[in-house]
Amino acid sequence: MARTPFVVVTWLVSSLAWPLALAGCKDTPRTSGQGEVGSSSGSSSGSSAGSSSGSAAAPDPAAMAAAFDKRCVAGDQEACRSLAVMYTEGAGVPADPRRAAALFGQACAGGNQAACNQVALALAEGLGVPKDPARAVEQYQATCDGGYALACRNLGLMLRDGRGVAADLSRAQALLDRACTGGAPFACTNAGDLDATAGRGKEMIAHYKAGCDGGDPTSCRQMGVAYLEGRGLPKSTAAAAVWLERGCRANDVVACRVLGVMTVRGAGVAPDLARGTALLERACAATDTEACGVLAQVKAALAAGSAGGSAVSATGGGSAGGAGAGAPASGSAGTPPAAPAAP
Repeated sequence: MARTPFVVVTWLVSSLAWPLALAGCKDTPRTSGQGEVGSSSGSSSGSSAGSSSGSAAAPDPAAMAAAFDKRCVAGDQEACRSLAVMYTEGAGVPADPRRAAALFGQACAGGNQAACNQVALALAEGLGVPKDPARAVEQYQATCDGGYALACRNLGLMLRDGRGVAADLSRAQALLDRACTGGAPFACTNAGDLDATAGRGKEMIAHYKAGCDGGDPTSCRQMGVAYLEGRGLPKSTAAAAVWLERGCRANDVVACRVLGVMTVRGAGVAPDLARGTALLERACAATDTEACGVLAQVKAALAAGSAGGSAVSATGGGSAGGAGAGAPASGSAGTPPAAPAAP
């Protein structure tokens, strides 16, 4: 007897798509944020004034740069830093890394810790100044000691990866933990990753939870995957779904992908083909190739079900090996519960 479309989809996703669904879940989280983006510094002042329709006129970058320059000359170090960001990005002024580095140095000398972090970044990457990793380490450490959590994180990443200096995982872990405690949520995720590598399950969970609660959706996703795989936590698809939902809501596309597969399967959540497909489409639209692969399988299964289910066995043949090509190098994706039985 032919299967219904929903049962066809459930069967196919449960048998093929799970390695694809979890591919990349243990990827190294982004290391962006080493320097402050900062282009919005001061840009909100006056931006909402005067519009009766409620829409705000965009500030003129050139006028902003001129205003920052005037305030910088008058001794406003935050204005100097903001102007340096504009020279870094070429916003309102021609891009000029050397001028930016000089302004960051001026603001740092005046006690602006965010600018000191940028000075360290410039030294580490050779942005407008000669590249000097040893001096970058000194500047990051001094800025970290001054209470600027992002500098602690940046130095921790530099030492974790051995970028220009010898790798030192023990010191990196301490710095990332300090940055996490100091309010840098991405550092919590980085610290959790080091915990995972070292097999420190309890510490890993504490760091990921802090990262998610602090606003890093990657940590929310890692909490969900930990529940799926039973790493540091008891296995629970229902708990996993809660954390993956948080990650997806905050635009972690891998979380959307995994939650989409779970929703199609009815694993940890009520089966909902329409919502599961929508989550997969959202992740695919954000250029998550694994999500696109799972989505293609779901649509193929729907088409097969509409045709009477005869094409299902052909779909299940040889694609599982290829689906696993993008799976994380760190090992097994775990074994989720079986799909719901056919009615």
